[in-house]
Amino acid sequence: MTNEMKNVPELRFPEFEDEWKENFISEIVDFYSGLTYSPDDITNEKGTFVIRSSNIKNNRLINADNVYVNLKNLKVEMVNKGDIIVVVRNGSRKLIGKHALVSTYLNNTVIGAFMTGIRSDYNLFINALLDTENFKRNIHMNLGATINQITTGMFKKMNFYFPENGEQQKIGGFFSKLDRQIELEEQKLAKLEEQKKGYMQKIFSQQLRFKDENGNNYPEWEKRKLNEIADFQNGKAHESYVSETGNYILVNSKFISTEAQVKKYVSQQLTPLNQQDIAIVMSDIPNGKALAKCFLVEENNKYSLNQRIGRLYNILGDSRFVYAILNRNKQLLKYDSGVGQTNLKKSEITEIMINWPVQDEQQKIGNLFRRFDDFIEGQSQKIELLKDRKKGFLQKMFV
Repeated sequence: MTNEMKNVPELRFPEFEDEWKENFISEIVDFYSGLTYSPDDITNEKGTFVIRSSNIKNNRLINADNVYVNLKNLKVEMVNKGDIIVVVRNGSRKLIGKHALVSTYLNNTVIGAFMTGIRSDYNLFINALLDTENFKRNIHMNLGATINQITTGMFKKMNFYFPENGEQQKIGGFFSKLDRQIELEEQKLAKLEEQKKGYMQKIFSQQLRFKDENGNNYPEWEKRKLNEIADFQNGKAHESYVSETGNYILVNSKFISTEAQVKKYVSQQLTPLNQQDIAIVMSDIPNGKALAKCFLVEENNKYSLNQRIGRLYNILGDSRFVYAILNRNKQLLKYDSGVGQTNLKKSEITEIMINWPVQDEQQKIGNLFRRFDDFIEGQSQKIELLKDRKKGFLQKMFV
């Protein structure tokens, strides 16, 4: 390869040297549109399955709010193995462009009206192309300021660089193997989370009990109000102290609901959190997934508590045990009517009833969940490293 060559990726397989050529994606792939249907067309599972946005997660098809319709005399393209399904219209702008490769044969399946189907002889390459930042920029440019949709016409006019067919096939196969590796690790994570959930159900129902050092049963659990075993404090508003150079992480609803992945920093620690404290979300939208979600603090002098987040401190027992009981506690979730915003009161939190074992049994339960959490955290980090690795390859292997 000469230094004068342009439009070649930074990293490529050694047997390829030709320049990549710019082209409309419509010259490389075939598009087909989704089905427009009415509520009257919806039927049972004997009907035609409609792939919608909710059926796409992590670049894969999943079962979620499945919809089946009676096609009657409507003519619509059926989904084939190898097709790529792309979301082109959605209430959330960030979901437009998410996609999934159909990796297995699907019987009697179509896509919904807010989706576009792509068919190509080199579908693995195209699927990887749709993961690139270049594709995301194209989506953003075509959306404009307010429109939450890209039309098929807009999609067809997107320009990308394409290599010769052999290189497309090699690149596609590479990313397909990397995606499969990520998928397998995500399955391991899901299994760990399911195992933890199973142990929690058995332990908190007292179907599974620990024994003391002499092999004897511990005493029966007592019923205690939460305010008997911990003190409570509300957080404070930090808006005027938010700063990218702040020294403290703001514990707000977003931070807790994303498992500490989305962070804001503040310059002042208005409501300090200490090691072994528990933060709990007190407000959420109807049917949201943040209400009563908890965060266990494991470091001092690092966090500050935002408003509408509660703090449990001076906990008499094992904090990991209390965290496991309190996190998304059903007694608190019942306040979510599914209609309006839920705002938990201090009294609604502190007066819930807790099944309370003796300290030694609490510690054994807490240690078990701590080990699960460590395994889950390690597996999550492994997945994130693989995703970062993929992102790096995408940047270097596409023009």
